Amino acid sequence: MRLLVLADVHSSFELLSKIMKKEAGNFDAIIAPGDFTDMYDIPEGFTQLEMAEITVCRMIAPKKPVFAVPGNHDPYNIMEIFREYGINAHCEIRQFKGFEIMGWGGAMTPFDTKFEPTEEETEKSLYETSVNLKTKDFILIIHNPPYETALDMISDKTHVGSKAVRKFIEEQSPLLSISAHIHESEGIDTIGRAVLFYPGAVFEGKYGFVEIKEGNKVKCEMKKL
Repeated sequence: MRLLVLADVHSSFELLSKIMKKEAGNFDAIIAPGDFTDMYDIPEGFTQLEMAEITVCRMIAPKKPVFAVPGNHDPYNIMEIFREYGINAHCEIRQFKGFEIMGWGGAMTPFDTKFEPTEEETEKSLYETSVNLKTKDFILIIHNPPYETALDMISDKTHVGSKAVRKFIEEQSPLLSISAHIHESEGIDTIGRAVLFYPGAVFEGKYGFVEIKEGNKVKCEMKKL
C-alpha cells in the first residue's frame, strides 16, 4: 500500500496541482492531515470555505480514496465538505486495504485560530473513537504532532506538540501516525513501535509517501518539487 501525504496546503492550489500531476498514478490513497486553507491568506473573490472545497476537489480528482482531518486554520464547517465528498476521518474509523484509519484534527495555538480543540477534548475524543477499533495495526491521522518528538519543535527547539496525542500513541501503539502543523519540523520519528511522519508543508512544495509492505513494515519518504 502506497499513501501520498499532503499536509498544510494552506490554499496553495497551484503547488498542490503540480504535486498531483507529478505523482499521478503513483499512489493508492491520499492522507491529508489538515490546514487545507489559510485564515490569513484568502484569495480575493473567494471565501475560506470555497478555497477548502477547491482543494478537496483537486485531491479527489484522481478518484482514489482520501482520508482527511481539519487543521487549526480550517473553519469548523469544513467538516460539511469532508462529509459531502466522503473523505472525513475526523472522529471516525475508516477501512482501507485491510487497515483501519482513525483521525483527529485541529490544534491548540497561541494565535486564536479557527479549529482549536483543547487537550481534554483531544484525549476524550481519541479514546472514545478508539474503542471501535478492531485491530492494533491502525493508522492515526492527526493534525497536531505528539509532544516531545522530532515533529513538534519550533525554530527555537521548543516542543509544542500535544501531550494528549503522545499519551494516546504510547498507550494504543498504532502502526503509523501521520501529522502536520509544525512546518519547520518535517521528519520521521518513533514512539515505541509507532512510526511518526510529517513530510513538510505543501505550501513549501513538500509532500511525502508512506509504503506499508508485507509484515506491516513502514517506509516513509519525504519529497519536494
